[in-house]
Amino acid sequence: MNEISKVISDLIAKHLNDELNDQEKQELDKWVQQSEDHQRFFRQFTDEKALASTLTEYETSKEIVYSKIKEAVSFNGQANKKIINIRWFNLRRFTAVAASLLILVGAFVWWNIHEKSSRIAETTVTQTIRSSQPASQGAVLKLADGKEIVLDDTMDGAVAKQGNTRITKQGGLLSYAGNNAADSVLYNTLSTPKGKIYQLLLPDSSKAWLNAASSIRFPTAFNGPKRSVEVTGEVYFEVKKDAEMPFHVTVSQRATIDVLGTSFNINAYANEKILRTTLLTGSVRIQIPEQEGHGNGVVLKPGQQAQIKQVHVVQSITVVHNANIKNVMGWKDGYFNLDDLTLEELMREVERWYDVEVVFEKGIPVKTFFGKVSRNLSLLDFMDGLKDWGVRFKLEGRNLTITGVQ
Repeated sequence: MNEISKVISDLIAKHLNDELNDQEKQELDKWVQQSEDHQRFFRQFTDEKALASTLTEYETSKEIVYSKIKEAVSFNGQANKKIINIRWFNLRRFTAVAASLLILVGAFVWWNIHEKSSRIAETTVTQTIRSSQPASQGAVLKLADGKEIVLDDTMDGAVAKQGNTRITKQGGLLSYAGNNAADSVLYNTLSTPKGKIYQLLLPDSSKAWLNAASSIRFPTAFNGPKRSVEVTGEVYFEVKKDAEMPFHVTVSQRATIDVLGTSFNINAYANEKILRTTLLTGSVRIQIPEQEGHGNGVVLKPGQQAQIKQVHVVQSITVVHNANIKNVMGWKDGYFNLDDLTLEELMREVERWYDVEVVFEKGIPVKTFFGKVSRNLSLLDFMDGLKDWGVRFKLEGRNLTITGVQ
């Protein structure tokens, strides 16, 4: 354990036991205020309300904790390693145990699974199956004439030609290039099914990353006053700046986004209650189609997120000023960010990433999580990690049933 981790873990343990002196309180407060991650960690770790929905009883889980400690851990968020989860307990009920565990494992413990050479899944598997693998590169390209090309089965190189535009494939990237002059506007659609992701280089050299179960419809050449595209699902953009031809995105027929040059993420899955647009760099203007021209749009600054909610038939936009960028971009950066996720929300991501159907056998349990998990894990490895949070399940083919939470 590094020295900083030990000092902070000792301070948190004392805080939980109401043993801090004035100097120690100042030291802990200073650490908490250093970053949003520190604030989130401290809040998750010490707030009884937050703990209530995420923690299981100590007596049913202590054996798991002790075995995890023996397996060796990595500290302080080493992002280049595969990490499975963090396990916390009801510290106010077990303060003596909490203090000793904090000293043992540090306040920054991430369970490291990369050294496990083999694992016997303890879950109930009713038939012999191949473990579902994480999302891989793959997509379907629909040309202007309706012809569909499964890119998974297509060799690298020239794929097709649309007007004066050449379409080429290289690994998980589809590129459009050519003379912008064209007799007519031709539209293509790139779609990713569940369990697949893909990248697209648009005709203007703007880039788009498609998460699983997403799509983008776009012209094979940008000739008009705007560079207009349509998206569904989740797409991350890095838009090339062109002041004379603004970039325009229509999102699931629920919102429009106008940009010049910027990077932003759109999450607009049909089964999510909130449509989210998160700005990383630059500036974007977001409007609800039926309200365009009435001054009801919002302009985002970097780090902000626009949320569109619909109540009955009325949509409204609210702005979150300090969005959790790491959480938003976890899918692109290769991990599930579990911070404050409910079990229901997490399972929707699992459905898309592993191409499975999730069913809750006894209703949807109240459960939230904390930490992050590599997206490179197989489904069984991922779910085996969730067992440490008390999640119980069974897998039959592509059907994942959540049988309960302990």
